[in-house]
Amino acid sequence: MCLITEHARALKRLAELEASIGKEFWELFQPASVQQISFQDLYTTLRTLFPNASINLGENYRFLCSYDDIAVFLAQDQTNKMDYIGDANGISSYDCNVFANRLLGQFSVPGWADLTFGKVWLSQPAHALNCMLAQDDKFFYIEPQTDELLDYASYEAGSVRFIEM
Repeated sequence: MCLITEHARALKRLAELEASIGKEFWELFQPASVQQISFQDLYTTLRTLFPNASINLGENYRFLCSYDDIAVFLAQDQTNKMDYIGDANGISSYDCNVFANRLLGQFSVPGWADLTFGKVWLSQPAHALNCMLAQDDKFFYIEPQTDELLDYASYEAGSVRFIEM
């Protein structure tokens, strides 16, 4: 019963917030990215960059990221404002994986979900990040804890073990 009450309050608060601005973020700011890439071309590009990584792609086509779109989105998003939380046993309860999942989830709205934006797991160092493939075919890592854009050369290709877009 308590959970239902909390959910109802959250829905009411969301409706109040939406009414105060008129529209949700994704309705106000649609990405300008229009350069499409097919599933096969995206897969081939990623496979060339990361020959040993597991690659999970979910769509027939995507839109290559515009640097401006990503900058606007990251400026609005609050994922990097969250605190890293670990416990005394060294088990993190809000760690790099959660940050990367949260930022990827923030992109899961109409328009934004079609961008070549995803998540990467590294083996050395063991770390989870976000990633993007830009319109100029440059691959970047995005550190969700700081919003820092890291060039492809920041990590050895062999350390990338999983990519999801």
